[in-house]
Amino acid sequence: MVHLSSVSSQIQDRLGVAAQATLRTEILRAQGQEIVCIGHPDRAGRIAQVEVYARGNYSSVAAAGIGMCEPGDLVIHNHPSGDLRPSDADVAISARLAADGIGSAIIDNQVTSIYVLVEPVSPREISPIDPEELTGILSDQGAMAKILPGFRQRPSQKEMLRQVVQGFNESLVVVAEAGTGVGKSFAYLLPAVAWAAANEERVVIATATITLQQQLLERDLVLVQRALGTDLKTALVKGRGNYLCHRRLDDRLEEADLFDDGETVKAIQEWARASTDGSRSDLPFPVSDEQWNRVNSEADTCCAIRCPRREGCFVLRARQRAAGASLLVANHHLVFSDLALRNAGVGWGATAILPPFSRLVLDEAHNLERSATSFFSHQTSGIALLRQVSRVLRTRRGRRFGLLERVIPLGASSRGIARAEASLQTVRNEALRLNAELLAFLGTETSWRLVEKEADRLADFLGGALFDAQKAVLAVAEDLAAIIREVSEELREEPPLIELASAIRRFEEVASLYERFAAAELEAESILWMDRRRDGRGEPFVVLCSTPLDIRELMEDSLFQPHETVVLTSATLSVNGSFLFWGKRLGVPLGQGESLQGLFPSPFDYTNRVMLAVPSDAPPPESPDYGRYLTILIPRLINASGGGALILFTSYRQLESIYQAVAPDLEQRGFSCYRQGSEDRSRLLDQFRCDLASVLFATDSFWEGVDVPGESLRLVVVCRLPFRVPTEPVQLARAEAVVEAGGNAFYELSLPQAVMRLKQGFGRLMRQAGDYGAVVVADPRMVRKRYGSFFWESLPPARPLVAPGEEVVEEVRSFLGAHSQGQKKSLRDSEGQETLASQEG
Repeated sequence: MVHLSSVSSQIQDRLGVAAQATLRTEILRAQGQEIVCIGHPDRAGRIAQVEVYARGNYSSVAAAGIGMCEPGDLVIHNHPSGDLRPSDADVAISARLAADGIGSAIIDNQVTSIYVLVEPVSPREISPIDPEELTGILSDQGAMAKILPGFRQRPSQKEMLRQVVQGFNESLVVVAEAGTGVGKSFAYLLPAVAWAAANEERVVIATATITLQQQLLERDLVLVQRALGTDLKTALVKGRGNYLCHRRLDDRLEEADLFDDGETVKAIQEWARASTDGSRSDLPFPVSDEQWNRVNSEADTCCAIRCPRREGCFVLRARQRAAGASLLVANHHLVFSDLALRNAGVGWGATAILPPFSRLVLDEAHNLERSATSFFSHQTSGIALLRQVSRVLRTRRGRRFGLLERVIPLGASSRGIARAEASLQTVRNEALRLNAELLAFLGTETSWRLVEKEADRLADFLGGALFDAQKAVLAVAEDLAAIIREVSEELREEPPLIELASAIRRFEEVASLYERFAAAELEAESILWMDRRRDGRGEPFVVLCSTPLDIRELMEDSLFQPHETVVLTSATLSVNGSFLFWGKRLGVPLGQGESLQGLFPSPFDYTNRVMLAVPSDAPPPESPDYGRYLTILIPRLINASGGGALILFTSYRQLESIYQAVAPDLEQRGFSCYRQGSEDRSRLLDQFRCDLASVLFATDSFWEGVDVPGESLRLVVVCRLPFRVPTEPVQLARAEAVVEAGGNAFYELSLPQAVMRLKQGFGRLMRQAGDYGAVVVADPRMVRKRYGSFFWESLPPARPLVAPGEEVVEEVRSFLGAHSQGQKKSLRDSEGQETLASQEG
């Protein structure tokens, strides 16, 4: 027994009378069995209030209660035996609680003795940041104006900053829509940096695009720190897969002479010797995803302290930089990866992928649902499975390579190797067979979703092939596990065996997805679907996918509940002045007292500088005449603008059709025509910016994130309102869920999505105060349908025009011509604004 005489005397000091009474009562109610309670301290640090969290085994329930505790709380559980010595489980859970500043203690059933395993850490008093001081920096005579030539104060920027300051000071969720030109980056960076400096707390800033991440780190944060007079460490945090792994490169170099990409691998080696960062973005030459994925770092194959190349590890260096930084810049996907690990058990006070943090800014927040959906989805395909098989064993010119060959020197038996090799060949055969069966199942369809009426067809048509593939994959996993068991325990941490264990986990994940499809049963929380795609050679293959139906609970548990401050901002979060659609999709707490919400309009003069036109004689988009109408309208509009045109489509098929029809004639007239997909995105945009008489035909990603200020972009043509394809599996499943909940799928899902997308496309035009131009929406539904008003009322107040196509062309010509004559003055006026416009994400 632990000698408790010194501990027993502490019970009065540790627990208030009311807390002791509550504990005795609850233990009695539990008939003397084990209970777990959370104790909240008073100002003196003594536990004044106790609430029962759970009844049952401590090790099975205490860890789940971490999210309910605050730093300074004490998790208390009783040992009915009266023996207060901590078990191994007690110690392990206490360590996790301690990482969050939460203490843990054991008491007896009579509440007369206490043993404190870990002392709680009382929360530090916060130092509020001053909104007046920070808004003063953004005034015409403030610090920012002194270091940034041409800076001008804007009321909307100051108001947004005040809201963000309140969010930090009062630990609230902040929702802020900031129109182009508001300068939202400064509006959230100034409070973030000031808070980090005043409270010595780390702040994470996440965006959807690398372009904005680099701008924040290389430019905006530098200016903000100069204005504040701070010198906090900052770091750009990238996912592990962005970094080269020296050990995997060494393995690949052994095979370099036998493969077509051998010279590329050797070039990567030369670059790695000189690189201090080791990230793919710093490579001075292009490499394909397939090439990079053979040499990049992977979490489940990392050998950590046993790695022979640990000393020069690029990932370790990056993590060390992040651990020492007060301000971290990352992307949405990386943040979700981090939050998922914390929610799964790492805890909120330890390092997961990112060091611990409690204040988070999410820019480009209109992308959050898409980012979260992508992260929490799972998929596999025959190609992916064959690639995994090849990683374990492959042959080239009579030589064998892969993990199997590398574990032989570690003691793997020839019998075990032969058995695994045979199993791998079976998986190869089953992967090819299953892909053929899946293609036959899809027929002419490009996608398919599991619904009740399709379950029997799936089971009848694919049940056997899926079961056989699952069986083959599990057999490989078992054979590889047997090889690991053959090796002596002291060698099981060697790199080849760590990688083999990783391969086993990946095979098991594939088998799990096969099993779910083979069961042909609808899942309440997931969408099971298939998608036909093509590989680099144009060969078709099918991807099996699992996607969460609803991400609200995931967001609440991982994002909103655990963090003190969450700032969500973008230029497009509202529909018709309301955050309800976007907030409801994400589970954002929008109730009174739960969050701060603000609409901060652009200071740009849209009414005089932008025309929004809709040709009233355009046929409906579903009409067979619609394509022909566009082939007439688009060249005339381009001729009227003199180029500088971005033509936005909602499908690659329509883009290709229109481009082929109009580009040759436009080229003959002296207009350079660029098409998405013909070259790298950044190269396309550079060419478009440099050529004032150019036209860029684009879709998908070019609706947002395109920043082309000045004369280079004068005309945006939206060929069709950007409604999502209603038959796309995830969209259809979520629409059905809205209907099942008693809602209207069109008005509660499809229409708001399209409005937010159009706002993004519209926002490509006006990037700085001196810009001007026309946006032509060649879709008559803007004026013929009742819901058209939602689009008009959600866009900035541009000069409206609804007229036949010929009149639209002439009005565009006249409008642009009038502004072009004053271009020099406009450029002079915009010089001071250009540096600010680049803040917009």
